[in-house]
Amino acid sequence: MLLLIHPKTGKSLEINEYWLRDHCRCGECLNTETNQRRLDLFELPSDVKASQHNWETRTGEEDHLVVLWSDGHRSTYTSSFIFDSQLEELISRRSKSTSLTPWNRSIVLQNERHLRFSLPQLVASDEEVKLLITALVRYGIVFIDDVAPTPTMTELALRRCFPLMKTFFGEMWTFSDKADHADTAYTQLYLGSHTDNTYFTDAAGLQALHCIEHSGDAQGGENFFVDGLHVVHELKRRFPAEYELLCRVQVPAEYIEKGEHHRHTAPIIRIDPLTGELLQLRLNIYDRAVFDTLSQREMAQFYASLRQLLQIVRDEEQQWQVKLQPGSIVIFDNWRVLHGRNAYTGRRTMSGAYVQRTDFQSKARTLGIIE
Repeated sequence: MLLLIHPKTGKSLEINEYWLRDHCRCGECLNTETNQRRLDLFELPSDVKASQHNWETRTGEEDHLVVLWSDGHRSTYTSSFIFDSQLEELISRRSKSTSLTPWNRSIVLQNERHLRFSLPQLVASDEEVKLLITALVRYGIVFIDDVAPTPTMTELALRRCFPLMKTFFGEMWTFSDKADHADTAYTQLYLGSHTDNTYFTDAAGLQALHCIEHSGDAQGGENFFVDGLHVVHELKRRFPAEYELLCRVQVPAEYIEKGEHHRHTAPIIRIDPLTGELLQLRLNIYDRAVFDTLSQREMAQFYASLRQLLQIVRDEEQQWQVKLQPGSIVIFDNWRVLHGRNAYTGRRTMSGAYVQRTDFQSKARTLGIIE
């Protein structure tokens, strides 16, 4: 280990020398055009050591650590790179993040004005797109208004913000009560709060819905949204043992139709292994497969825990009911916000799409919204 003392703050840090050599930022070790590594880790001597090291002060710049290595290489690092690239700093940055606002119905109604965006303004302004994505990160849900109620204009509005995810449903999909797929969404029935794609190994990060038609004599069909972040916080606060169990137990989900058979198993609540904060709420009672991943002795405790979670989800104060109208697209974080709808009559046609989580987060990072 190499003991370093920050030349300005006096903070001490013990650094693994192999890690430091592996993270050399020179052009021989790192392709500065692609940001990919050039250094072959296996060719690096396992016993590489720092032969000499010293801090250099440069006018108008931060201090640099210069290291001469036992393999003959010379490396230079900024002080911020070394001290900011440590586990403790990463956990601190994530833990102190204020970018997420958990909400229930009363909280979201107070902030609804921050969730509404106009398509003409989005088309005209990159800054407006950034504001939309910032709100989507913070609240997990936004609306795009003033959209002509057609699949084509729905797609145009969505592609202004994100690339679309292709699944067996397609990139863009339109659905009503015609049974085009083996999914309850393709009916007029009540659909309880859930997240989509629990049967995919990588569920969609975002989902978008646009009601492009609802006949004038139709009844029902109101959508409702629940913030899973707020729900999980409540479960952890009120029922910590049940929370821990739902973070641990592997629950299988499955989707089967002609030519398709998707299956994935994971906990209902996935947490960030570094901070313990919610990473993904994976809750869909409709897509549950045969539950064969837990011993029968533990079933009673599991079902009791799941019922506690569902009770909080179905609490009236958690449910934000919105009647989607032609002209307004809702986009929500499928790893966080649950959605559902009331039963309806008459003709109702929806257009929608998914966005991969990696594309959602990439856009947010390039805009400086998340790390």
